[in-house]
Amino acid sequence: MNTGLLRVLIDPGRFFEDRMQDEPGLKMPALIVLIYAIISAVAAALMVNVIIDILPAEAQAFAVFGIAIAVVGALIMGFLTWIVVAAVLHIISMLFKGEGAFTRTLEFTGYSFIPQAIGGIIGAAFSYQIISGLTIPVVTNPEQIAEISVSLAEMIAADPLTQIASLVGILFVLWSANILIFGMKHARNLSTRDAALTVGIPVALYIAYILITLLGLIP
Repeated sequence: MNTGLLRVLIDPGRFFEDRMQDEPGLKMPALIVLIYAIISAVAAALMVNVIIDILPAEAQAFAVFGIAIAVVGALIMGFLTWIVVAAVLHIISMLFKGEGAFTRTLEFTGYSFIPQAIGGIIGAAFSYQIISGLTIPVVTNPEQIAEISVSLAEMIAADPLTQIASLVGILFVLWSANILIFGMKHARNLSTRDAALTVGIPVALYIAYILITLLGLIP
């Protein structure tokens, strides 16, 4: 890993302080988000491939387009997530009288996707392990597709590895949040407290949603 990027992970405060000496640059953050999006696309393709495997042979050729759609959708969603997260943090920081261009917020937010990319690799490995352990009958008519798809989703959700993967994912979210606190502190000229609140509010809500989902309180 590039030594500069390694500093983001182990000393984000110093990294962002040094970056503030230069003009905002989106090339490296965009590359990081692209890697994250590609990993997400691979995970999405694995899931869609399970559905394709249960289809009749004559339908599988057309269903390959499903993989393409899933991959493209994951790539688009990766960059969309980057922009939305940056926008939300930028807006929240306004409550604390944050100052600084959105371009800088977008740049620093992109670096926080490094832990998400690492977590995505682990998550994809969990997904592959879960999927490879499923025994799914091949459908013989279209009516069975929806029924088996629901059963498949329930089996995946009930698998202990799914819960473990979600908890591991939370750890990487917290890692990203730590990076974001320092990023927002410098990008928006905030105190450490205000930067922590700017990042902590949406992150806490997101983690709460994951935990509630794991407990089955949200279907």
